[in-house]
Amino acid sequence: MPLQNTENRKQKTENRSPRICVPVVESNLRRARNLYLRAARRGFWTELRLDYLEQPDLKRLFRTRPGKVIATNRLASEGGQWRGPEADRRRLLEEALALGADCLDLELAADAAWRREISSRRGRAQIILSWHDFSGTPDSTRLEEVVAEMLAGDADILKIVTQAREPEDNLKVLSLIPRAKAAGREIIAFCMGAAGKWSRVVAPYLGSYLTFAPFSKKGASAPGQLTVNEIRRLWKLLR
Repeated sequence: MPLQNTENRKQKTENRSPRICVPVVESNLRRARNLYLRAARRGFWTELRLDYLEQPDLKRLFRTRPGKVIATNRLASEGGQWRGPEADRRRLLEEALALGADCLDLELAADAAWRREISSRRGRAQIILSWHDFSGTPDSTRLEEVVAEMLAGDADILKIVTQAREPEDNLKVLSLIPRAKAAGREIIAFCMGAAGKWSRVVAPYLGSYLTFAPFSKKGASAPGQLTVNEIRRLWKLLR
């Protein structure tokens, strides 16, 4: 019985552990696959950025899935690399869903009818509904409007990320976490940029579903990302 209690406590502790998601921004399919496998071996989630791939052969990329994976195909207007036809962008996301991606990232700005159609056939996959502002952080009224629009949909996880220009911007965005949680939704919320780095560290402790951290600076997918080692070192200090 003592051993069982110890195992139960360990399981609860593991469940409370903040999630790290490693972004994969490789243009080469083999390197992208290897980075995904490296993250999976270490118990991290992976965000496979399809918009970076020069030859997105998803059957090879997803041929085995040893770890949790988010499929994202980000538009250039949303800070991504995709500049091709919208129909092709959607097709790749649909293929990733069919091949077993755990999460699919869909932008709030994407066609609402298409988002509803994807959501209706997501199966066990989770839908992340995302909204980014690379120009700055809107006032709290605007952020509340965005949250309300997102909550009106049926996404499993909301994602709201803005560029911090001043320290107070972090508080505006982090305050959205309890707002979403009270409505029964998971949320990813933090700020980008140098002024937003600390929000990436504390967001998971406030209830953010995960935070993004590359293995190296050159693997960053957005401004202000700390590396895996940096963020884990800071978490150790916080504990």
